[in-house]
Amino acid sequence: MSIRADAIVIGGGVVGLATALALRQAGLNVVIVERGVCGGEASWAGAGILSPANPHRHDLVQELQTAALDRYPAYCQSLTDATGVDPEYERCGWLDLLTTDQEVRMAQSDVRAAADQQTPDGQPIYEMLTPDEAVALEPNLSRNCLAVLHCRRTGQVRSPRLLQALRIACERADVGIREQTEVAEIELAGQTVAGVRTTDDVRIAAERIVICAGAWSARIGPTTIGQLLPVMPVKGQIVLAQCPARPIQRIINRGKGYLVPRRDGHVIIGATDEPDAGFDKRNTARGINRLIDDAVTMVPSLADAPVVATWAGLRPGSPDGRPYIGPVPEFENLFAATGHFKNGLTLAPITAEIIRDLIVTGQCAFDLSRCAPGRPAKLDRSNRGT
Repeated sequence: MSIRADAIVIGGGVVGLATALALRQAGLNVVIVERGVCGGEASWAGAGILSPANPHRHDLVQELQTAALDRYPAYCQSLTDATGVDPEYERCGWLDLLTTDQEVRMAQSDVRAAADQQTPDGQPIYEMLTPDEAVALEPNLSRNCLAVLHCRRTGQVRSPRLLQALRIACERADVGIREQTEVAEIELAGQTVAGVRTTDDVRIAAERIVICAGAWSARIGPTTIGQLLPVMPVKGQIVLAQCPARPIQRIINRGKGYLVPRRDGHVIIGATDEPDAGFDKRNTARGINRLIDDAVTMVPSLADAPVVATWAGLRPGSPDGRPYIGPVPEFENLFAATGHFKNGLTLAPITAEIIRDLIVTGQCAFDLSRCAPGRPAKLDRSNRGT
């Protein structure tokens, strides 16, 4: 069996769905090939946090995060209008509970670095609060900290609803979706992509291919692609608690733990970082207990909240913490949009826009060199806070 398309998107997570939709809206015939179910991996498992960049950063990632957050309200509204599904976007803000003198000094440095940044209504993006000031904003918050960093720019979406809206939008735009289908081979004419052959022996011919396969991206196609896109899985465990009413209005963070409140009273408690777990998505007693302990330390009333679910996802990490976005070297008309780690939801709309522009016009509005596929795989410690 053979199928013809203008572009193939390998991977149906949030980046893949957003990219396929953007290409289809630009007039291309698009097919998504997804090894499982669209939106069934890290995109679904994520807590839905839309994070601003570390204010000390002045590079491509900072540019992309700023541009993405600026676009998100209109992006979600357009999906709601097109599909009737509300991704529940809100700019809820974020409180970081600081428990050491070093954390306080770093937070004060963040406030100074962002001193010229304001919200649309003229408030500072970052400000320092005393524990009492933070409790005045969030009465259920613990006072067991030295100070609190308030970020007004942080937002959230409800990941499953965003994915549902993107899926429906793709279907209504006539994007082809082939699920439970793995790519067995990327077909080449010389070094130019010609299509893919799937494990169910279907050939999809296309002159452009975009790899959006998340943690599985390094396993797609020739070994060379894995060397150019050394994406690895980073396991993150999550707990879902249920409260009779929303106990907090903002995202709360302490150390490596965080709480994300939903409109219906659910609270997401996350998340572990396990770069050595491979593709094992099982929950562990150690991981779940740590998350619950962290949650109760931040908001003591959560001690009585029923735990209604636990799960784990595999974030697509890269050696230097930056995503791979753009043309894949050594191959003609092969593109990558992967390795976003914790920023997949945040960067999905802007990544889709970039890939669309590269494919349709051959250029985009950003200098992609620091996120280029095939760049040297060095650890970059400047990625703190992303």
